[in-house]
Amino acid sequence: MLNALSILLASGDAEGEARAERSFERQGFFRARRIEWNGGSVVAWGCPGQQQVEDCAVETSSGSACCVGPLWFRGHFGRQALVALLDEVHATGRLEEGALRGNFALFLDAGEHTWLLNDALGFVRIYASTDRCFFSTSWLAACAYLQRAEVDAASAIEYVLVGASHSCHSVARGVDLLPLGHVQDLRRRRTWQRFPDGFGLHDAGFASLDAAVGAVAEHLRTVSNEVAAAFPGRVNAALSGGFDSRLIVAGMLAAGVQPRLFVYGDADSADVAIAKAVAGAAGLELEAIDKGMMDKGRPMPDLESLEQSALFFDGLPNDGIHDPGADHLTRLQQTADGRIALNGGGGEIFRNFFHLPDRAFHARDIVRAFYRGFSRGAFREPDGLANYEARLAASMRNTVGMSTAGNGRRARGRLARAQVELLYPLFRCHYWMSVNNSVAVRHGYYTTPLVDLAFVRLALRVPLRWKDAGALESRLIAALHPAVAAQSSAYGFSFDAGPDWRARLAEWTACARPVRLRPLINAARRRLRNIRAAPALLQRYRTLLPGEWRMDPLLDLAQLPDDRALARALAIEVVWRRIL
Repeated sequence: MLNALSILLASGDAEGEARAERSFERQGFFRARRIEWNGGSVVAWGCPGQQQVEDCAVETSSGSACCVGPLWFRGHFGRQALVALLDEVHATGRLEEGALRGNFALFLDAGEHTWLLNDALGFVRIYASTDRCFFSTSWLAACAYLQRAEVDAASAIEYVLVGASHSCHSVARGVDLLPLGHVQDLRRRRTWQRFPDGFGLHDAGFASLDAAVGAVAEHLRTVSNEVAAAFPGRVNAALSGGFDSRLIVAGMLAAGVQPRLFVYGDADSADVAIAKAVAGAAGLELEAIDKGMMDKGRPMPDLESLEQSALFFDGLPNDGIHDPGADHLTRLQQTADGRIALNGGGGEIFRNFFHLPDRAFHARDIVRAFYRGFSRGAFREPDGLANYEARLAASMRNTVGMSTAGNGRRARGRLARAQVELLYPLFRCHYWMSVNNSVAVRHGYYTTPLVDLAFVRLALRVPLRWKDAGALESRLIAALHPAVAAQSSAYGFSFDAGPDWRARLAEWTACARPVRLRPLINAARRRLRNIRAAPALLQRYRTLLPGEWRMDPLLDLAQLPDDRALARALAIEVVWRRIL
């Protein structure tokens, strides 16, 4: 497969491209294919050990195409999908969105059309330089294209505090993301919206829970069959005690696939115990992986290993770069031998992710409900928290089509409950989950099959009351594979029985918490549990990287909420000191 792309337009900076190519080589990639087209060139990059690129880069009489990440088109995969897509776009000049599936970034030169795009929800990120002449799936390469990269303060704050920047601006000023649901038209030097009417369909809601279960299960069977056909006998699936991984396993089994399962946790972990029961009921192979034990005895990362970690994870991963080695190794193991790794990320579209009651909310309510897991004192500037909340709220409104420009009353208006539901796939998943997915496809085939365009549209038709406490997902798992559903879960009930009164009470209690009080509740929880970044860890990295850090003028690192936030601040410092 291909693991990265870079595109330079004819008017771009050749020296910048050379810097980007050196960045790719430093990240461990090799140049697999270069395709010239009328207006520029595209370079496809691979990883050692994955040098079979014929399924991911094609040139035909209809044009040329190359793809990073798994892509299905009209049920075809790999080379067949790209050839069929080239032929159709060449003949019609149109992109049939409903026929595309997977997590991918795609270059397509067909007839009069030369396009760069990713999957509908943007799970494989595409970065653009400020001159709009260089594009890449690698953030580090896009930064290297610039002669000088500076930290974007607001984006860096979001990355450190919540794991990703939540706008089209990356942590490096001058490197932006391809906007959600857009195509970069490389010939005409513009972008256009693939979904002018929005991501949600205006179909009526389901008449019954049975109808909803039937429609979602049918699409999951289709997705599972496509995966099975593309990767016969080569499917790995994560499994835990929760809903989403169980739903993937049930879908695979319903399609006649016997995935190889893996679970993360130590011998006493509830996830491991539940996964063993599920695997036994389905007759599946299960590997329990104890990351803590893998890292035990390994030395604490030094500057060299931190730098290598940043190169492996494309600079700024969700959890930062404090990795003694287990995260790096297990990612490679998941996709070894040409296997595809399936992950349940995004399955919360079938549940009440934000734990909010069924009514309209202001965008800032969502920020306070979900994006305030830290102390106000973490900000250096007096208005730091207010600016952070306003920026996230503005990005949410833009995501669901309520622009902050123009009519002030509209900008201050509430989001309808359907828009709140859309914020999970289009905002939370698009900005946060895409970071992890983009890292994963750098090293092998990986996909999150529970959240695609069709599933998002189906989930919008489901009344919220059916999603509460996991009622819908329980029914889905039971409909697809009763034996798998009959095993216990981390929620205290089996999925064939569905949520009991305790689970429904817990859901009601969570939803009833006033939004304005949730930051205070989080603060009390942090104090009671003494949750914060470990002072000894901060001191160690201060010693390794002496002097003022780039985040010091913006955030008080001693008041970060946990070690992962500290590891993200560390990632920014290592990238700017050692790589850029």
